Amino acid sequence: MSQLNSVWVFSDNPERYAELFGGAQQWGQQVYAIVQNTDQAQAVMPYGPKCIYVLEQNDALQRTENYAESIAALLKDKHPSMLLLAATKRGKALAARLSVQLNAALVSTPRCLTVICHFHAR
Repeated sequence: MSQLNSVWVFSDNPERYAELFGGAQQWGQQVYAIVQNTDQAQAVMPYGPKCIYVLEQNDALQRTENYAESIAALLKDKHPSMLLLAATKRGKALAARLSVQLNAALVSTPRCLTVICHFHAR
């Protein structure tokens, strides 16, 4: 199976990172994490991300989907091959917003995912 250059992960529920990293490491050469605070950054370090981006929390009651603008700006700058989000209620709301802001395809709760990369020599 071919691997994507970079796969990014984000979850509003820290307990879902293990599952996300499992898929990301299977599909990507490099895995990056986006987290909501420094405690989450410490929690994902054992999974071996190449880099961890910590979002600045303006309010303790910050809704996950309100991070869409900040995450979209980061992803526009870094150009990941894929972003994996936890399939929670808030994760799905965030995914929908990011899909619109990035003009990107969205696959919600797939049962199976196979990555096939075709490169055409010119």
